[in-house]
Amino acid sequence: MNENEDGVDLSEPVIDGSDNAHVQVNDPYSYLDKVIEDESNKVEESIDIYVGKEFRSDDEAYNFYNLYALIKGFSVRKNQRGTSRKGVSTLRFVCSKQGLSNRQKNEKKPVDCSTKPNTPEKVRSATRTNCLAYMRVKLVEGGIWQVTKFQDEHNHQLAPNTPSKNRNLRSHRCLTIEDIEIIRKLSDQNIGPSKIAEYLATLHGGKKRVLFRTKDVSNVIATDNRKLLGVDVDRTLLHFQKKQEVDEEFFYAIDADEDGFVRHIFWADGRARRAYLEFGDVVTFDTTYNTNKYSMPLAPFIGVNHHRQSIFFGMALLRSENTSNFCWLFETWLKAMYGKHPKVIITDQDPAMRKAIKIVFPNAIHRCCQWHVMRKAREKLGSLYGRMPTGMPNGMPTFGDELGRVINCSLTVPEFEDAWAAMLDNYKLKDNKHLKNMFEQREEWVPETVEDCYRKSSHQRKNM
Repeated sequence: MNENEDGVDLSEPVIDGSDNAHVQVNDPYSYLDKVIEDESNKVEESIDIYVGKEFRSDDEAYNFYNLYALIKGFSVRKNQRGTSRKGVSTLRFVCSKQGLSNRQKNEKKPVDCSTKPNTPEKVRSATRTNCLAYMRVKLVEGGIWQVTKFQDEHNHQLAPNTPSKNRNLRSHRCLTIEDIEIIRKLSDQNIGPSKIAEYLATLHGGKKRVLFRTKDVSNVIATDNRKLLGVDVDRTLLHFQKKQEVDEEFFYAIDADEDGFVRHIFWADGRARRAYLEFGDVVTFDTTYNTNKYSMPLAPFIGVNHHRQSIFFGMALLRSENTSNFCWLFETWLKAMYGKHPKVIITDQDPAMRKAIKIVFPNAIHRCCQWHVMRKAREKLGSLYGRMPTGMPNGMPTFGDELGRVINCSLTVPEFEDAWAAMLDNYKLKDNKHLKNMFEQREEWVPETVEDCYRKSSHQRKNM
């Protein structure tokens, strides 16, 4: 046991390394009012710390030191607490730059290069400087917390002496219990973090008086969703297990992160797996469906049977859309489909998806759904759709009409390419970046450059 001169155990560190705003039980705005409206910091004279100063509780001691830090321009954290037979009896609050990070400590140790991977790692900038500024308080008679040691010298530059700006430092950011309740209620109504943050700012008297960022609101919502997802995952697993009792071919897989939180879920029943063996030459994969509760895209694998009906080859929920996640999903789906690769796979224009397809399905023909391509074109070029050709007689079509005609009415590849060039010239769009990209990728989506058996878009299939 590591004891001080008072026989108090100081071996238990209290680490507050979260990047989130902390939850404040007491009202933090009570002390913010003292400084936000007074940038001349006349209140600084009353915010003085000295050995012997007393507080009614440990929370009051921390809040006072945090207020002191707000005015001076630094952030604080709880570093160490001492315990005795009666419980916690000493506390130490330090500058957030106290000590060294684990990476800084490891840099002083010899490194065995033979065990390090060749791939570069993301390196976070060091924020600690081994600063020695701190305040130590001790529990004395009557439940009073008294300052026993105080060090006010920092070995780093302090933030500008502007409390209304310094409130963005980590220890000064916080959400009250009332804030969190409002966040949860508004989030349940599908209101986004930005709107919620704006509403809370209004309640607190404007953006200059809030002690949190929009990211802090997002973190509260994300944490709650992960907890709810854990409950729903348990129910989902139970449902999958019951499905397997009546369907021996029912397949499911769950991918979790290092903390045990679910990232992705895939499932396919026996009927879908058997249908794929018969009709799985051409597959459409789509992630444009979005769920509201967890913001996890619903990703179905879809095909067409001999009656020209849409059929499912499996379904997935994805936490995020990047190449590694798509690779996991495609490999899992391939395993469920008895290892049979599709001949053609139709998707939207997601670049991460394109990379994953090349990795997992190297021999498959990859085509982009024309409906998605045209929808994106309208998003990027919508303001140009009403443009008329330059120097042409009246009655000529608008650019939007001409774009549709060139794509859908050209009979051969040369005819399409000539019509496309003429369109760019007539409407003065030769330098348009999005149109250049569309033309460069034409073999992936233009009907005239895709074999007849693969022309059908996923959007058309959905409406059969």
